[in-house]
Amino acid sequence: MTTVLLLAFGDGSESDKVRLEAIRLAGTIVLGTGGAAALFVALRRQRTTELNLIHKQAEAKATQHDAEQRRVTDLYTTAVEQLGHERAAVRLGALYALQRLGQDHPEQRRPIVNVWCAYLRMPFRDPEAKGLTEQERAERRQELEVRLTVQRLLREHVHSGPYQDQPASPWFWGDELDVDLTGATLHNLTLSDRRIHPHTNFNNARFTDGVWFDRARFEGLALFIGARFESDALFGEATFEGDAWFANARFDGRAWFPKAWFGSRAWFFKARLGDASFDKATFDGHTSFDKARFKGKVRFSRAMARHDREHNWPRDWRLVPAEPGDIPEGADPGAPWGHVDTRPVGIRLLQNLFKASYGWLRRRF
Repeated sequence: MTTVLLLAFGDGSESDKVRLEAIRLAGTIVLGTGGAAALFVALRRQRTTELNLIHKQAEAKATQHDAEQRRVTDLYTTAVEQLGHERAAVRLGALYALQRLGQDHPEQRRPIVNVWCAYLRMPFRDPEAKGLTEQERAERRQELEVRLTVQRLLREHVHSGPYQDQPASPWFWGDELDVDLTGATLHNLTLSDRRIHPHTNFNNARFTDGVWFDRARFEGLALFIGARFESDALFGEATFEGDAWFANARFDGRAWFPKAWFGSRAWFFKARLGDASFDKATFDGHTSFDKARFKGKVRFSRAMARHDREHNWPRDWRLVPAEPGDIPEGADPGAPWGHVDTRPVGIRLLQNLFKASYGWLRRRF
């Protein structure tokens, strides 16, 4: 009989032991005395015992959960406090502690990313500035290493989503994040071949030592309003699925957008550019270079744009109709397309002559 009961109910848990004891007692009562009343009392006692056991298990589980939450909170708080430590090694350790915490506890990922972004938004002192002592220069270089580590962690956990039919990295922390790098100082930022997190904001950011977005994909808004690129900015073959906002941006180095695809608005209003290349770029939405200034050369060799969109091109550039069937790769074949081309030299000369004559007439009369 015991063997049968174990096979039917037994996996060794406390609840099963209680039930087996009740069944054994009930069988004894029924077989020994036939007392229905005694059996009823035994069943009530069994039910009370089971409820007490469930209550104790729930209390133990709640206590364990509270202890785990306190441990996670303490780890997070300690790591954040260590980010303000004077020693760079301690700050690096805090970054990796936050990384491990976020990997093990998904509910902590959003605040951790917020802290990382806030760190990059803090003022940064150039280690190559003049007049520094060797000690000051060494400390600033160590701080630069800390900031580069933050950028790498963001690249690893934030900008590692699904890309070109490839699944997201196991280290990807999801789309429910806010990557606010407004006004941040970013050094030698490399995000080539990456899916840029759709909630990323680079407005008023400062990019030093070059920035690489080659073949990057922007699924959401590409926000670079007022950003300053102090060296080359490389966006070759980048894909902008949403609006690309570069209004009031400043490019001190090359602004390189060859083969870029602008799926919506490309906004370079009041941007300041040196040498700029949009060779073979595709403008599938509205385009504005209104009041943009170019210190160097700007090229649109074999660039194409839709005729049914509004465009404001740089001076001496215009859109001319393309031949039938001449469309960008992967573009809507039913849309009217054109090539971005320079105005003929004769027209430019006539325009300049007209402006000069008009100015002379105004001064004369």
